[in-house]
Amino acid sequence: MQRINPKRFPAVDSVTILFVLSNVFLLFIANPFIQFLVDHYSYHGKDILKIGAVLRFLLFIINAVFFFYIVKRYNRKMLLEEQRLRASEEHYRLYARVFEASLEGILITDAGSRIIAVNHSFTRTTGYTAEEVYGHTPSLLQSKKHSPEFYRAMWESIRQTGGWQGEVWNRRKDGTVFPEWLIINAVTDTKGEISNYVGIFSDISERKKVEEKLRMHARVFETSHEGIMITDTKGMILSVNPAFTSTTGYSGQEALGQTPRLLNSGRQTASFYQAMWKSIHETGSWQGEIWNKRKNGELYPEWLTIQAVKDAQDQVSNYVAIFTDITKRKQAEEKLTFLAHYDMLTGLPNRHHFHENFTAALQEAKSKGEQVGLLFIDLDRFKVINDTLGHEMGDRLLIQASHRLQDSVRLHHTVFRLGGDEFTVMMPQLQGSEEAAKIASGILRELARAFHIDEHDLHVTGSIGISIYPQDGDDLDTLLRNADSAMYSAKENKNDFQRFLPDSHGALAHRLELEQSLRGAMAKGQLEVYYQPQVRCRGGQLAGLEALVRWNHPQWGLVPPQEFIPVAEEIGMITEIDEWVIEEACAQSARWLRRFGRPVKIAVNLSAKTLYHPSMPQFIQACLSRYDVTPAMLEIELTESVGLRHFDAAEELVEELRNLGVLLSIDDFGTGHSALSYLKRLHFDVLKIDKSFIQDLEQDLTNITLVKAMVDMAHALQLTVVAEGVETEEQYILLRSISCDVIQGYLLSKPLPVAAIEPYLVHKLTNGKPASASSS
Repeated sequence: MQRINPKRFPAVDSVTILFVLSNVFLLFIANPFIQFLVDHYSYHGKDILKIGAVLRFLLFIINAVFFFYIVKRYNRKMLLEEQRLRASEEHYRLYARVFEASLEGILITDAGSRIIAVNHSFTRTTGYTAEEVYGHTPSLLQSKKHSPEFYRAMWESIRQTGGWQGEVWNRRKDGTVFPEWLIINAVTDTKGEISNYVGIFSDISERKKVEEKLRMHARVFETSHEGIMITDTKGMILSVNPAFTSTTGYSGQEALGQTPRLLNSGRQTASFYQAMWKSIHETGSWQGEIWNKRKNGELYPEWLTIQAVKDAQDQVSNYVAIFTDITKRKQAEEKLTFLAHYDMLTGLPNRHHFHENFTAALQEAKSKGEQVGLLFIDLDRFKVINDTLGHEMGDRLLIQASHRLQDSVRLHHTVFRLGGDEFTVMMPQLQGSEEAAKIASGILRELARAFHIDEHDLHVTGSIGISIYPQDGDDLDTLLRNADSAMYSAKENKNDFQRFLPDSHGALAHRLELEQSLRGAMAKGQLEVYYQPQVRCRGGQLAGLEALVRWNHPQWGLVPPQEFIPVAEEIGMITEIDEWVIEEACAQSARWLRRFGRPVKIAVNLSAKTLYHPSMPQFIQACLSRYDVTPAMLEIELTESVGLRHFDAAEELVEELRNLGVLLSIDDFGTGHSALSYLKRLHFDVLKIDKSFIQDLEQDLTNITLVKAMVDMAHALQLTVVAEGVETEEQYILLRSISCDVIQGYLLSKPLPVAAIEPYLVHKLTNGKPASASSS
């Protein structure tokens, strides 16, 4: 017989010994009985010796079979017990591996809540080793963030149901508090008594952060003023926010399951959407202006941004569209555009529109070899009526006059109002001076008829100057100047028109003399820089000075800048003059800083030719360094026409000058070249409103409206506003009431040389009280 477990217990050998002993024992018991039978039958004469031997052998065999069966059964039970023990040991080892490898922290306590086992995740999460917590209760981890009632309710649940689960804030060994999701189960023994408690917990700090981030995103999504729409990759709308509903009129239920084509206005072409999706597929996003349609059928403009959202595999999973209804912004832009292009009183195109259209007409005429006529119209006696009967009556007269002007010209002619009582007529494709004279005669006839306004019959006439391209000039400024000159000649007679007819001999002689004298003016010290102060509307502090070049001729006296500056530009001296002015301004700024101990900002107006000179930024930087002038104390003025004629170059120039640190201003704003894109793309610091808008400001409601619009627009672009040509206290008060920042003009002082302006500076820089230079 084999042993069941020879290493542990030699079961077969023991049973064998027991078997031998039992057989010996049975033989001792059976022998007397068998001997009795043998003796008994022998007494009766029978021979039963063999029968005794057989009986003994049978008893031995029976005993052997019996014990063999016992041993076999015992051996099978021992084998099954060994297999059970082995399986149990495997399970225990598996449980131990699971216990230690679990990502959740596990602690086991006895019935008295004393910790008897913890796993590695417990230590990793709490910072306590097993040795540090054995024998302690889980209260070692309490964070004090929960009330005693919380723990009483927890243990009440464990006693009643055998378990509890929920969110708990505990404290690590290092003192930091963390949230965990905890499950507690009571373990009972065979008698149903609680023998242990098992706690399983997970650190949910990251989950809480993610949940908070998701809640924040949800709050942003729900409270955003911008409409938000989320779609799947097929364009099916999955979610929209309340702003989407308030903008489009579609509720979330109406939008879900639809595609963005629900909002299609039909104003964009197929190629527009193809380009849009091409951008999204190539760059992951697109943004731009688009027109969509509300639920009520109303079309509206919106600024739309579409962003592709990718999953962990870098595959597009969703598209997010964020849009803003820009209806109000578009209306404001249209209003500003109208203000910039049209006269509010008469509805006629204004000075800005005039410059744009006439410049375009000249370019077309040059390419086709055609003529363009220009009429410059001024109303005679208008000022008398306006001053006598009031501005309202004057405005109504201007409106009627504008209608008559429009009725007097041909369909392809355009009437413009430059301002006040001045109008122009552009006549493209002009056939000759006779056609211009015929149109001018018709206008004079219409203006000469009485104007019936209420009970008044008002009479005005017109004075018209005519200039024609190319005979009287090949650019707008020349043609306008010549037409204006001819108009003043016509005014001598009233109700008349004059063609520009220059005195060729006299004009040419004067021009040559002017040119020759100007060439030596700088070397002879005849040029001088004059300064005109700029003062803040509120407080009266000095804001700065504008440097203006003056030519003091020994025989002619002061030559007007408008007379010699064009000559300097034509003969190529303007850059030399402008550089001299910059040098003088920087030198004077340094002298005043030493004298007053305070810097004085100086603005210098440069011509277009100077600005686009390739070395001009370097020259300015050199002057600033040479005289140690703070760049912000020098302001460079650019006229509107500079940027509009050479936009790309102007953008590059502005960037270079800004890098130097000097201030930049846009000069003569509103004089006919204004462009919103100009202000948007070229980053100026100061906007100077032209004096033509300030003249008669207190008498012209239109001018007040225009100036206020300019101030509001400039402030929206974070520009400082300077009003030029302020001459009266009333104008100053009006400008201050509409939040204009700085004023400049004869109310403060005319341009003065250094010796004359310094007493004014002494006064302003010492006590800061408002004062005029003339009174200083």
